[in-house]
Amino acid sequence: MDELEVWGRFKAGSEDDFSLLYRHFAPIMLRYGNRITSDKELIRDCLQQVFFSLWKSRATVGTPASVQHYLLKAIRNELIKKGNRAKLHEALPENYHFELEDSHEQTLIQLQTAELTRQRITELLSQLPARQREVIFLKYYANFKYDEIAAIMDIGQDSVYKTTYKAIARLQQLLHNSALLLLTLFF
Repeated sequence: MDELEVWGRFKAGSEDDFSLLYRHFAPIMLRYGNRITSDKELIRDCLQQVFFSLWKSRATVGTPASVQHYLLKAIRNELIKKGNRAKLHEALPENYHFELEDSHEQTLIQLQTAELTRQRITELLSQLPARQREVIFLKYYANFKYDEIAAIMDIGQDSVYKTTYKAIARLQQLLHNSALLLLTLFF
């Protein structure tokens, strides 16, 4: 969504684009409001007030550099205006963990990195002997216990331990070798 294009059509009177702005930014604004105060009712009231005021003044409101920043600042200001200033600015408990949300780009990078990692692991596993791949699959993908793996593969539990150990050692060696190869390519 190109937020500035949607904003421009909203300013021109498009109810659909106003609804689109609300659907896209209201959840973000609610989460941000929850970081400022725990009063859910106040947050919802302020959210409604921000969008009501926005619709009412659509012809005169400017075009911000970032619609998201504009709306987050608007809800913050509305919360401060309507809420008890002292209550809004209470010290957070020491064990409070402020959760930052990843941007769309960060999420995309994480997904791509996870996919590359998955592909790399699949490639490394394909270099193991069949029996070691089977043990790794049963242990780490299917989450079976060693005695269950022994029963499935019809081998002793000691053999399962040894095969698992050898598979992990081989994977570490393959990973180390590929890392060294990458370093020699780049340096």
